[in-house]
Amino acid sequence: MKNIVIIILLIFTNQYIFSQTGGKITGRVLDKFLQQPLEGVTVKLKKTDIKTGSDANGFFTLSDISDGTYSVEFSLLGYIPLIIDNVIVSRGRPADIYAQMELSQTEEIVVTAERFVKPMDLTTSVNSLQYEEIRRTPGGFEDIGRVIQTLPGISFVNDGRNDLIVRGGSPAENLFLVDNSYVPNINHFGSQGATGGPVSIINLEFVRDINFLTGGFSSRYGDKLSSVLEINQREGNRNRFMGNINLSATGFGAVFEGPIDKNKNGSYLISARRSYLDIVFNAAGFGFIPEYTSFQLKAVYDISKNNSITANIVGNIDKVRFNNDTQEKIEENENILTNNQWGYVSSIQLKSLLSSKSYSLLNLTRTYTNFFYSGRDINFNEIFKNQSKEGETTLKYEFFYLPSRNTQLEFGAGGKIINFQNEIKSASDTLFTYDPSTGSRYIIPPVSLDDDNNAIKGFAYTQFTYRFFNRLKISFGLRWDYFNFIQTKNYISPRTSLSFLLMQNFSLNLSYGIFYQSPSYLWLISNPSNKNLKNIRADHYVAGLEYIPREDLKITFEAYYKDYSNYPVSELRPYFILANNGGNFLRPQDFPLEPLISAGSGYSRGIEFFLQKSLTERLYGTVNISLFDARYKSLDGTERRSDFDNRYLITINGGYRLGRNWEFSSKIRFYGGRPYTPINPTDGTQDITQYNSARLPDYFAIDIRAEKRWNFSKWTLVTYIDIQNITGRKNITGYEWNKFKNKIEANESIGILPTIGINAMF
Repeated sequence: MKNIVIIILLIFTNQYIFSQTGGKITGRVLDKFLQQPLEGVTVKLKKTDIKTGSDANGFFTLSDISDGTYSVEFSLLGYIPLIIDNVIVSRGRPADIYAQMELSQTEEIVVTAERFVKPMDLTTSVNSLQYEEIRRTPGGFEDIGRVIQTLPGISFVNDGRNDLIVRGGSPAENLFLVDNSYVPNINHFGSQGATGGPVSIINLEFVRDINFLTGGFSSRYGDKLSSVLEINQREGNRNRFMGNINLSATGFGAVFEGPIDKNKNGSYLISARRSYLDIVFNAAGFGFIPEYTSFQLKAVYDISKNNSITANIVGNIDKVRFNNDTQEKIEENENILTNNQWGYVSSIQLKSLLSSKSYSLLNLTRTYTNFFYSGRDINFNEIFKNQSKEGETTLKYEFFYLPSRNTQLEFGAGGKIINFQNEIKSASDTLFTYDPSTGSRYIIPPVSLDDDNNAIKGFAYTQFTYRFFNRLKISFGLRWDYFNFIQTKNYISPRTSLSFLLMQNFSLNLSYGIFYQSPSYLWLISNPSNKNLKNIRADHYVAGLEYIPREDLKITFEAYYKDYSNYPVSELRPYFILANNGGNFLRPQDFPLEPLISAGSGYSRGIEFFLQKSLTERLYGTVNISLFDARYKSLDGTERRSDFDNRYLITINGGYRLGRNWEFSSKIRFYGGRPYTPINPTDGTQDITQYNSARLPDYFAIDIRAEKRWNFSKWTLVTYIDIQNITGRKNITGYEWNKFKNKIEANESIGILPTIGINAMF
């Protein structure tokens, strides 16, 4: 341990860096909508005289570049100029970038270049982040979910999880797409029927950029109510073998990449990671010991000039074990379920350039997750068991057509074959929540089921986008969804959006849409009557202003209203709605194993201010201020605050790059406390009439990060120290009744959490 400390001190105190000219930037330029390679694009390194042009396949190389961080500008007659920031050049490792340029409405040269680009069929509620912006976020642990929590309207359950609670919606309402393939959950120890977990499975070194959509998204996206996270992965290097050895807060891993053949027709990326949390938790004397492993592969190959194929595999193995060497640990572990999981997502996608005005995507995806939850009482008797297997095979076809510069058409259709097997046994559970009118506690009856079910889902969509005279963009979409396992099988979702340029760099954006989400498989099988559940519905109303006062600064202001209906509620617990579920699955009562009906309703409304300063010189950062109100009605008709109603979210995140490749950054978060139900200090009971009537203390945390980059002749070393919650404030995320001590206990964060990172790239 002493030697490790000495090495770290040497790394962060040495002021000498070996560097010289000779770095490279390679990449490819495509038409954003048609995915056609663009020839003759002028590619220029801003604030230098270094420039080149793209070849017939869209590839380019910029050479003889000094080590440093750059912005690259792309320009071509008839296209809107594009700027990509955060391009890091080092002598030992070429930078590789992927540019997608958007057609302008005329052949004339457009002077203003775009930095803040959004998907073309969207006008509201979208933010994009590049790899480097995610990697360097303080307290982000290089985890996509944790970094997204800094964006407008996003809150979380606690510091130990990266659930996405989007504009007051449940963590079960988020859609994940990795390279256009559906992924049920991108997290280790993922919550069954929801989308959150403690840490991401996706290796950040695979990520090129992300788009995060929080409302009013187009008809291309379905079966989710609140958000879409599009993760676009990069290709491996087509010119040479490269490697990356990484030690971070979440584990130790390696990434290797290179060309598939000598003709540079394709590339591969492969990685494996292993956590060391089990070592840390065990050394710290914790009773709860998690460990996880993940692996990932991406391969791309150009079959011909107009056809390319992409294959992806993502896999995880997650295990939990318990140290029950003391009575206190035995008592604490009684409230925690064993959560062992393993699964994979594999996909293959064929992209075909059909003509100069159209292309298609044919995607086949297979997902599988094996869940095992087990709960035991203080005498180690098993009182809860859930062995579930969920598998889905999806085939979808999408067609994109550009009949004119101003008109875009999209069509898509697909089907999904589903199998879910469930063996669940649960003892009767008498809750501490009681009804004062009867004086009795609510009881969840015992469950014993062992079944094997098959189902089919289908969908089709169309999307039309038209632009008028560079000022007005209108988009219309229609989506059909089908699910044969429930009584009402067909659902139609119309959606529309509008963007109007009020003046130069200042626009008004509006959107409206109907969104449906099918009940989770776990909800449907827990009781025979639950097949009568309907798809949950949410109507989105969004209005916003976007202002870009200069090329590296964007300011947005949005107001939204989400109207929920047909939400499943419990027939046994008239206060309980599943909109408040999904943020944690640590206790048997967190699983809705009871009769449910689609009688819940609710709303979420709010306003959001977001300022984003891109890194062009030394300074970068974001400011997010979100105010919202989320409420629901369950079976008893009483309107109550959502479990996730923080009221306000304030996040300031930014950094500064000094000389000698040093960088310092910080993140400040101030969130309103979430609602909770008061606990009677004499017996631990909770009065249903006081459900969510109190609030937790406000959340406050400051994270800081110091990073140093070392560029050597044939490799690069990145080292950092990241300190989460540097003030040591122990934020309270909930209260629980300890039946062994007969007192109320607060669930607190662990205080200061320092981590180090070492990343060797060659």
